[in-house]
Amino acid sequence: MRLLFNILLFLSPVFGFSQLIEGFDDGNFTQNPTWSGDDSVFVIDNTTGNPRLRSNKLIPSSTFYLSTANPVVNDGQWEFTVQLQFNTSGTNFVDFYLKANQADLKSAILSGYFVRIGGTPDEVSLYKKVNGVNTKIIDGVDGVTNSSNNLLKIKVTHDPTFEWKLERYVTGTGNTWFTEGTFNDNVTGSFPFLGVSITQSTASFFQKHFFDDMYAGPIIFDTQPPTLVSATATSATTIDVLFSEAILPSSASTLSNFSLSPTLLLVSATPHPTNASIVQLQTAVALQNGTTYALTTTNVADQSNNVSGTLQTTFSYLVAEEVLPGDVILTEFFADPSPRIGLPELEFVEIYNKSNKYFQLTGWKLGDNATQGTVQSAWLAPGEYKVLCPTSAVDSFPNAVGVSSFPSLNNSGDDISISDATQVLLDKISYTDAWYRDAVKKNGGYTIELINPNDPCSDAQNWIASTSVSGGTPAAQNSVFDDSPDSTPPSISSIVALSPNYVEVYFSEGMDSLSVVNATFDVLPFNSVENLFLTEKYPSKATYQLVSDLIPSQVYTYLLSSVEDCWTNSASFSGTFSLPEIPLLGDLVINEILHDPLTGGSDFVELYNVSDKYINLNGLEVANYSSTNAAIANNKPIVESKILAPKDFVVLTADSMHIKTNYPATISGKFIQMSLPNYNNDSSTVFLLADGQVIDQVSYTKEFHFKLIDNIDGKSLERINPIGNSNDPRNWQTAAEAIGFATPGAKNSQYLTGEVSGTVSLTNELFSPDQDGFEDVLQINYKFEEAGYVGTISIYDERGRLIRTLMKSELLGSEGSVNWDGISDNNLKASVGVYVILVEAYELSGGEVFKKRISCVLAGKI
Repeated sequence: MRLLFNILLFLSPVFGFSQLIEGFDDGNFTQNPTWSGDDSVFVIDNTTGNPRLRSNKLIPSSTFYLSTANPVVNDGQWEFTVQLQFNTSGTNFVDFYLKANQADLKSAILSGYFVRIGGTPDEVSLYKKVNGVNTKIIDGVDGVTNSSNNLLKIKVTHDPTFEWKLERYVTGTGNTWFTEGTFNDNVTGSFPFLGVSITQSTASFFQKHFFDDMYAGPIIFDTQPPTLVSATATSATTIDVLFSEAILPSSASTLSNFSLSPTLLLVSATPHPTNASIVQLQTAVALQNGTTYALTTTNVADQSNNVSGTLQTTFSYLVAEEVLPGDVILTEFFADPSPRIGLPELEFVEIYNKSNKYFQLTGWKLGDNATQGTVQSAWLAPGEYKVLCPTSAVDSFPNAVGVSSFPSLNNSGDDISISDATQVLLDKISYTDAWYRDAVKKNGGYTIELINPNDPCSDAQNWIASTSVSGGTPAAQNSVFDDSPDSTPPSISSIVALSPNYVEVYFSEGMDSLSVVNATFDVLPFNSVENLFLTEKYPSKATYQLVSDLIPSQVYTYLLSSVEDCWTNSASFSGTFSLPEIPLLGDLVINEILHDPLTGGSDFVELYNVSDKYINLNGLEVANYSSTNAAIANNKPIVESKILAPKDFVVLTADSMHIKTNYPATISGKFIQMSLPNYNNDSSTVFLLADGQVIDQVSYTKEFHFKLIDNIDGKSLERINPIGNSNDPRNWQTAAEAIGFATPGAKNSQYLTGEVSGTVSLTNELFSPDQDGFEDVLQINYKFEEAGYVGTISIYDERGRLIRTLMKSELLGSEGSVNWDGISDNNLKASVGVYVILVEAYELSGGEVFKKRISCVLAGKI
């Protein structure tokens, strides 16, 4: 039973039996009390779990009724609720008879009093009927019933002074009674019936009349003091205080009855002009935005002069303020929630209010590279985090706000943007999975978090995978949080010249664009700046257009003075740059190969610039050979822009850290981290291509290694002579043991220049093939006046026995070099001692034209 009926039942011993209480909770209207009339067109409806009387007549343009005994003889009170699921009109209304002289409410000579709900003015009014003639005695407010589905509660009293009073309220709008009016009229005669009469016009009004909570009996006098329902700030200086009932005007106007904490001076208290249950307070100064106040009331009296004690409620003053770019930032996002580490497997984006303002998020937009979702209603306070997620996931995260059409975030990379309701962009990032900076966490289950929310030009370096054991920190300070200011000056990470007259300067971090614009960029040999191009507010790249064209491979000196990063750290720079050239066949060579790496390591390929050109490696490719397709395959491009100077090295590998850790001869700063094709341990071909053309290739086998090495794991092959034949096994040797079996980025341990003097010479007459990196190979140099001879080179010991045939009937150039690693034809290491080298050359016709002997010493450790 509803609250009112509980009260009435409690009071029933006082009233005796001279009252009607009908809630239809017994599921019928045929007994206790008995209703009669058109009872076949009424039913009890329990679809909401609350039994109610409902119309059930399915005939248009009809009037039908129910009536029962009226316990009120003269003075009394009537209450009932009615819900009409339509807008009323002149032909669709309800008459509730408080008093009727007949049970037949359709009688043409009926007399009594009734409340009409609806009619042409769509109002709640009180009528007097005499012999079928209606007279309106209380004219209610128009338009009250022109909205469908409202639940109206009606109350009528007739007191001993003959005053009729009509009141109503719409449930859900404060539940305070509104007085439609009063009228003085003495009731004479007998009116032993009450009831409800329905008039409907068309099928659209069928079964849409509901009645409940009926009371008829003695007047229920108010003996309870008012209670404080709520307080609401309606402006910066106005507060509406709502009580449970109408307040005595003199009490509502007493300023001392009201006080605020934190203390705020009140200058006036007045009754609301249309709702006597509301008192309006006026403050001397504006309420503080975002502040919660406590309102205390004392000695407030209702219109029955019931006085309340001390009452208290709280309210907050919140006004949405203008949001500007940078006030609200993105601080965390969950693009790849699977596999689950601790957080729910649901995507989200976290925002943070950096400002001291309050924002209403209704209508804000969360977007990615393809779509935008709409943020639902929520307040964002200063210093507060909010989790934006799909509406279905709101209960899965703390402090979450639903986003309709939540954009799906791509695992590998996407854009994320947050804008206000007017599409003003507040913050935006363009992430990739490299932002995790962790190969394991990159596979999913971890969020990516912002490190420093105060970084004025936050970029990829200000983001990293969460270190939380749960995988992320939604609606809380990030696990990687560090708001320390940057006090380190910027540096130049690279400088690239582009044809015909452009120079790109890449900085280590975002720069203050104004400082870059104001800085001077001087170039020698003299070349002045014509234009400067910056594409961002905090750029990490500046492009200078010079007046004169650059000369390829010319070394230029530059001075860039007084530029500042985003944190105003200043620096000046000087250095050199050159306009790179396109490499041709022979400009770059494959200089060292690690094809059988240590466990857990990666292959590497070292390139060497044998030319006098400056070469941009960007766009070059390394590849291998596919025997299946009989073609060059698995091309891997160099995407990094790196200039390789003459006589300099670069190492291509997928894991530079492993190489640096395991090879002490490594030179740092010589690496390009990239994916390589698969190079087999036993044999493969390494191709280097420029614009699709092969500029060098090496087809190695494990036989290229020093013959006496049992295990070639982790040992690189080094080119002996950079300008020697790339595929000649004698031009390759295992890197020396003394330097750690590899020299990535450094001069090869087996390097020999092969400079020739005379017809036959030795680069070193004494050699010791012991893999110590010093004179491990004997280099035999020859030079002829012309090319086209066939040559044979043989090695004899001091007793004249043939030890090794290095070359037999091979076509020779005019000059060249051949290497001996101290191994005999039987794959045994030759003994320490003196050896004789015989060089023979023949014409193609077979005639001998040249023959020379030269001795060498094969030494060893004692």
